[in-house]
Amino acid sequence: MKKRSIAGAASLVFVITSSASAQDAGKAAFQACSGCHSIGTEGDKIEGPNLKGIIGRRIAAQSGFKYSEAIKKFASEHPVWTEDMIDQYVKNPDELVPGTAMNNAPSVRSANTRKAIIEYIKAQK
Repeated sequence: MKKRSIAGAASLVFVITSSASAQDAGKAAFQACSGCHSIGTEGDKIEGPNLKGIIGRRIAAQSGFKYSEAIKKFASEHPVWTEDMIDQYVKNPDELVPGTAMNNAPSVRSANTRKAIIEYIKAQK
């Protein structure tokens, strides 16, 4: 008969709990974005494009969304969204894409908040 490790089981519970806590934190942090962006079905958008699946997606390529000339120009030089690029854009949109229509909320200035948002977006499949 195999012995089960109580410590191993406790570690698994901690990992699951930590993961759930991280998702809750990310969902809460995403509220700063939800005034303009959704993360639901592809056709669901508010003022800004839907962010579901944005990491690795071509920039300024969501069908049915009218992008600014600034982001279209940026897209011609940068083919897809990366996590780092999203972090920079959320931190200071106009610095990464001069003339962009996007602005940021003061609550996303923290690197930890931006990381939580990005992790939450990645988990929405």
